[in-house]
Amino acid sequence: MNSTSVTQNLSDPLQQCSSFHETTEAKIAKTLAYAVIILISLFGNSAIVLVIFKTQSLHNTTSYLIANMAVSDLLLPIFAMPRMVSGVYLQSNQWLIDGDFGLALCKLIPFFQDISTAVSTQSLVLIAIDRFYSVFYPVKATVMSSTPVKIAIPFTWLIAIGIHSPYFYIYRFYVYNGEIHCLLNWSPLLDNMKAQKFYFVVLSILLFILPLSVIACLYTAVVLRLKRQQFPGHYQSENARKLREKRNNAILKLCVVIVLVFIVCWTPFVTFVFLKFFIWETLDCGHPNPAFIVHFIAHSISAINPCIYFLFSSSYRQGLREIFPYVSHVRRFSRVLPAQEIEQLEMRARARTLSSYVKTF
Repeated sequence: MNSTSVTQNLSDPLQQCSSFHETTEAKIAKTLAYAVIILISLFGNSAIVLVIFKTQSLHNTTSYLIANMAVSDLLLPIFAMPRMVSGVYLQSNQWLIDGDFGLALCKLIPFFQDISTAVSTQSLVLIAIDRFYSVFYPVKATVMSSTPVKIAIPFTWLIAIGIHSPYFYIYRFYVYNGEIHCLLNWSPLLDNMKAQKFYFVVLSILLFILPLSVIACLYTAVVLRLKRQQFPGHYQSENARKLREKRNNAILKLCVVIVLVFIVCWTPFVTFVFLKFFIWETLDCGHPNPAFIVHFIAHSISAINPCIYFLFSSSYRQGLREIFPYVSHVRRFSRVLPAQEIEQLEMRARARTLSSYVKTF
């Protein structure tokens, strides 16, 4: 990777960002705001991964997918957020590190930021599929191992990497007034503006519209089934059935809240980029505050998600207390029943079911 091969003089005025001067107080406020979500994201997502790894009762498909999301969320405070903080004090897209290493960072930072979102989106879809299967086929879901999800998780990363692989071509160094800028440009391979619009539409469909549509359909079916409370397998004990219903409802609330937070955090960003491409029709950065706000809201999801897990799940809170005994008690919003309790009751129910079938024949 040779940085000099892609370094060009920036002569197109649409490729440069207009200068903007803001007060020192505003810069400090933005820096502190990002510092807060960076710390919460780093600690919270690391704690989620550790709790799931250390807690045997959380070794299930939903928790594995939540851990996958937590790992992807860690990419934001490591790569994306420091770049946003530096952008507060520098001209937008200005790059201080030159050479091959600087060029590598120019390509990798947006790459890791966006594969984080892609992995999280796919994980949300897989969680919805898992919830659907667990509610509609509870006995089969319990009997089946977590092997399928362990296979699916690496594919979420491979698919995300494949979708965003063009970043290694389109992100390059440009020199303007003696300053290095990291910008994306599809030329000379394609028309830059048309390619950006097309790529944005493709990503929006694949990573936002289509996944959320699938999730909405699956959770609608799950909610309807839970309301009717028609669960297959009448040989299950009444106690086991009630426990499973209660646990499914609690986990469903957790999953729906995660999806709603994803929508709330990423919709402003997607809308902003859509307006930028199809309404304003300019690549000029203009006033940086709207761009900063939509980026901050989108990035804050990595700090909000672990808080949701600990607030809505007693299993995660209990795991956190076991790993960090001095962590203060967190208010209980809803209780997700321990998986081991459910499994023991279901094993007894399946034993009775098998015995009944044997007697029948």
